[in-house]
Amino acid sequence: MNDAAPAMDPVGHDDFLAARRGDRNAFARLVLATQRTVTAVALAVTRDVQLSEDIAQDTYAKAWQRISALQTPESLLPWLRQVTRNGAIDQVRRRRHLEVALDMDDPRIEGAAGRGPEPDAWLHDRQRSGQLARALDAIPDDSREVLLLYYREGQSSRHVAALLGLSDAAVRKRLQRARDALQSEVLAQVGEVARHSAPGVAFAALVVGSLGPREAAAATTASAAGAKWALGAIASVLAALALVLGAVLIDVRLAMRRARSRAERHALLRHGLVYAAVMASFVGILFWSRHGDWSQARLLAVSAVYALVIIALGAARARIHRRHRRR
Repeated sequence: MNDAAPAMDPVGHDDFLAARRGDRNAFARLVLATQRTVTAVALAVTRDVQLSEDIAQDTYAKAWQRISALQTPESLLPWLRQVTRNGAIDQVRRRRHLEVALDMDDPRIEGAAGRGPEPDAWLHDRQRSGQLARALDAIPDDSREVLLLYYREGQSSRHVAALLGLSDAAVRKRLQRARDALQSEVLAQVGEVARHSAPGVAFAALVVGSLGPREAAAATTASAAGAKWALGAIASVLAALALVLGAVLIDVRLAMRRARSRAERHALLRHGLVYAAVMASFVGILFWSRHGDWSQARLLAVSAVYALVIIALGAARARIHRRHRRR
């Protein structure tokens, strides 16, 4: 068993925020990061690979409409897991009801003949699905998600623990239950089917390609959230500016009190205005970098430039004092 370091949350902060704003490419990256977990949750309930992907696609369609209501990136994956489980349980109930209600004389069965994949491919898929379903039936309910995701995520128990919100010890315990319930060759078959049936880029493209426009309610929620964020951001900037400019004002006043002439006070006042403008712009830059997707290298470079400017301003003030005290 691989004991690699615990996996980080797969939901990227920047992609989450961009998806909330309606960026489909960012949402596609969220799908790619979470689709193995979502389909594994559905597959554990349905024991049907195709049905699990259908349920996952429906889950992502709901997520696209409702992502604006989620407040943090960390809340997305637990939300996806719960919606997927609920959807899978509903689908299993509907399928059982349909199997009871539908008899072999139903015209829908006859009309379905001749459609779908080639007979050989269909038979092979059905055999694999049947093997997987029988194996999963033998595993305790709380071990199915863990086992499927374990094989789909490189056999790392810690990675699975992070994705399912469990402890590594709990994952190991559930994996052991699954091993105890299956013979080694059956367990190997489950691992092979789980790995080869994991969704890839094509699935994410299908999900994003089938997304409709955001519903009006979702757009309204996003607008309200955007307005709330804007007001909070403005208040934060104003508070930071007030603090910085207040500190600059105190510093300039202390310097002017030490001035020995009117000309020196005027020079210090002009210097103070420039100093205040530089500090205010620095506050604005810091705020913009936080919400403008700046790289760390870019932020460090800009901060270094401002540091040099502030040092130069300090040297300029010292020259003002020296120049006027020589007179």
